[in-house]
Amino acid sequence: MLLLLGLLCSIWAEPAQSLEEDGGFSFEGDLRLLTVSNDSVYIATEEKLYQLSHDLVLIHSLTQRGILKNPYQENSQEFYRVSMNGAWDKTFTVNVLLPFVNNDTLISCGATEQNCGFCEVLDLKNISKVLHKEPVQVGPLRSISGSVSFLVDVKDSLQTQTYILTAMENHTKTEKKTDNCPSDLGMINLHNTNYKQDGDIFSFSGRSPPPRITAEADVEFVDGFQINSTVYLFSNVASGNKPNKVCLVWLQAKTRKSETLKSLHGAPLRTSDGGEGSKLLASSVIPDGQQVLWSGVFSLDGGATNTELLLFDISPDGYNQTYTDPDCFNKPKKPETKSEPHTLKPKVVLLKHNHMRSVLAVRHDGWIVFFIGTTDGLLLKRQAVPRAGERAKGQQENQQHRREVTWSTGMLE
Repeated sequence: MLLLLGLLCSIWAEPAQSLEEDGGFSFEGDLRLLTVSNDSVYIATEEKLYQLSHDLVLIHSLTQRGILKNPYQENSQEFYRVSMNGAWDKTFTVNVLLPFVNNDTLISCGATEQNCGFCEVLDLKNISKVLHKEPVQVGPLRSISGSVSFLVDVKDSLQTQTYILTAMENHTKTEKKTDNCPSDLGMINLHNTNYKQDGDIFSFSGRSPPPRITAEADVEFVDGFQINSTVYLFSNVASGNKPNKVCLVWLQAKTRKSETLKSLHGAPLRTSDGGEGSKLLASSVIPDGQQVLWSGVFSLDGGATNTELLLFDISPDGYNQTYTDPDCFNKPKKPETKSEPHTLKPKVVLLKHNHMRSVLAVRHDGWIVFFIGTTDGLLLKRQAVPRAGERAKGQQENQQHRREVTWSTGMLE
């Protein structure tokens, strides 16, 4: 997270204020989540929620300490913040933090320690203004390390609706009832964002019951995003005694919420050596291209040392009906006929280097530039560009031309 914050500042090319120098400030508690809107940076720690300008000047902060009224009445709990010196007995831990720019709101969801889920809707320009609060589970109650959340636009009739997508980690060996928080949520969910949508705010139901997406494997999500009408989710899947697989699943956000969830398909991603047991550590989509290019840091043996940075073309190609690998394909209704699983192969190996752990991709002067962070304290830069003379295949594959591209790569000083 701190690496990403530094990279964002360098990309904005604005003077960044040190958070430790005189006149600055220090974060209270460990940093949990960071997100960015057009005007502000929002950071959730264990103790506070911060709103900063893009040059990292503090605008507003909000304590996450307070008291919980009606703690034992289901769906009636209310979290109230207290003054800095006031008595408190609960902390609101944020696990979902999403700027809803078109609605001028910041969505903040999580849990209040041993109690069940809780959500707030804050003013995007002034987070000290709480516009709505509700005891409801949206996203994970505890750990965020294996879960992702982001806003998704779904075409519903003649309108485009915005929903909260939550993809939550799944552990088959964990006793899920220990939280004492009953929930009908699946592994992947779409929640409402406003009162006008069917089912009221934060509801995951609608005009038709949503399918419940589950898995018979241990699943940890690494990243997710939407490009046009396609939603992408990347995860590590460990099924039984099988080696770990890196899986990409797609959702087509073209119709209603329930139909979007029903469109789930998936396929594994292969590393450069084609071996089994690899693990995805970090992810970054390459912005603003005709193709959907994506980069990932992979561990070849599941550990933290032997790592490589790979580039994939994940553009929609009409093959969705064949992406039915049983370890990556978890529709509520299994397909009646089985097909040969389709594996996605990398276009190019961008870098082999030990201890890589994070990546951010940007475009600059015709090049794609990758910023890579390592666990031993290095910040690396790698550049790549398609070579001139890119040629299209002479044949069509499923009514769409596929392009074979060779790449030139190199380190930047």
